[in-house]
This record gives sequence, structure tokens and C-alpha cells, in this order.
Amino acid sequence: MTTGWTDLGEGVQVRQSRGYWLNSVVLLDPEVSWVIDPGLYPDELDELVEVVGRVQPEQVVLGFTHGDWDHVFGRAHWPHARTVAHDHFAASLRKHEHEIRAEQQRLEREHGVRWPHAFAPFRPDEAVSGQRFFKSGGWKLVLREAPGHSDHQLTFHLPEQGVLIAADMLSDIEIPSLHTSPADYRRTLDLLLPMAENGAITTLVPGHGSIARGAGAVMARFRADLEYLDAIERGAREAVAARLGLAETLARLDAMDYVGKGDAAWDTTDFHRENVAHAFRAAGTPPRPSGGAAPRRRSGKRR
Repeated sequence: MTTGWTDLGEGVQVRQSRGYWLNSVVLLDPEVSWVIDPGLYPDELDELVEVVGRVQPEQVVLGFTHGDWDHVFGRAHWPHARTVAHDHFAASLRKHEHEIRAEQQRLEREHGVRWPHAFAPFRPDEAVSGQRFFKSGGWKLVLREAPGHSDHQLTFHLPEQGVLIAADMLSDIEIPSLHTSPADYRRTLDLLLPMAENGAITTLVPGHGSIARGAGAVMARFRADLEYLDAIERGAREAVAARLGLAETLARLDAMDYVGKGDAAWDTTDFHRENVAHAFRAAGTPPRPSGGAAPRRRSGKRR
């Protein structure tokens, strides 16, 4: 996968990090420029600052799709920027402050980089829930609450450009990573799907992975995520019907094929096992002792 810049036209550019193939999106405009999910490494953030600075915008707005550690390190690079995120974003940063700092310190040790400031939680200037419309300089954006991966996730839609910034969903390198039951994630996709079917989304930028361009490629991402959710929900229901416990269900669904399974660079096995545990609980039967336990929730992504 090629990292670096992709120009989507009309002032929309995507910078893909060398870390976790994280996508940062910049919307360049001399009145108001946006940077959505600014990340990841210090030199990459410096590059984002430079690109935005070339248009000399009157205002910079930072948008955050959610508060996972790999999406939030860029705040300190724009100390005077306005910030936009979900209503529950600030609470999540406070709750996970030590984990986020630990990930920052790990990357500094392992990759020989140094952020100018240690991560500090912050409260967005504009807190969003439900659906919000923004007219910001030359940009029209629709922000939609998008639960499933987290309880404070937003998508950013540019209807005039047909671009959906999809947060940590609809990736070609990772399966859905669930915060709660598969049903929450499915409801989010079901709200977005008609827009893709009717041509309102022609370019999809996931939080991690390749950009999907064209209606067919966008629809393929939706189908892949929905088919995966179908498979784990079906497997969980069958396990409950057979009166299996959680450990047996995990063992049975470990045999599934899914994106990133056993991948040396981006192994999604732990994500999958967490997803199966969520699906099993949602199937209506609490796990009974069967020689195993639910997998430990990850502290952070690894590459």
C-alpha cells in the first residue's frame, strides 16, 4: 500500500501515514481549512501544517472522527485551531488519557520519534451528536453520529464532492471492530447505505487503508462489512442454539475467513475474537464456563 498524498480534487487531499495506514484529510480553502483526524507521526504532522499553511487560511478547524489514540495526536500542532468532535469525545479522552500517552511513548521508543508535547486531553469547541450541517468557508459538511466502532464516532460527508470520511469503518485492510453488538454497527451502515446506492457517496476515505473511488468500489466496501457482520451474527446464533459456551463459540468462528486474518503487518485476529464475543452476548445467552474466557480488550493497535 502506497503512503503519502492523494489529491481528490476541489481542495480535498488525503495524507496517508506510514503508521497503520491512517488517513488524514485536509480541506483547503483560504477562508476556512479543515484537517480531519490529523496524524500520526511528528514529521507527518509538520507536513500537514505546511500544506495547510500554503493557502494561508483565516481559520483552521480540526475535526476528529473519534478519540482512539492514533487519531488525536495532532491537536498540539494547531494550538489555536477550532475543534469539532462528538459529544462524548472529551470524556473518552479523559478516561483513556494514560493509555493514549502510553501509546505515544511506545511509538517514541520503538520508532525514534518525538512529539513536541505529551498528549493532553482536550474538550472540542463544537460537540456534535445526531446529525449536524456545517457551512464553513467554502465547505458544506454533514456530520453524522456513527456508533458501532465506538460510542463517540462521527462520519464527515462532503455532499458536493461526494466524499465520505468514514472513520474506522469500511476499510479494505480491517474488519469491523465492534464496541458493542453488531446491530449498532449495522444500523450505522444501514443509514449510510442509501447514500452510496443513490450516488451521494462516490469516494470513501476510511480511517485506515485505501481510498475507494467510484460507486462500485464504495458499494463493495459496504457489502464486505455487512457480510462479515452477517457471518458472525449467524455463527453466534447457531452456537447459542447448540448451547455452546463462549470459548467454544470463539473456537468455532476462529475458522472463518476474514480480512487481515494472520496478516503479518495488520493482523485482525484479536479484533475478530472481540467481535465474536460481542455477537455471542447479543445472541441472548450469557456465556457459561467452558474452559475459556472472553479475549482481553486491546490497549492499542500494533504493527
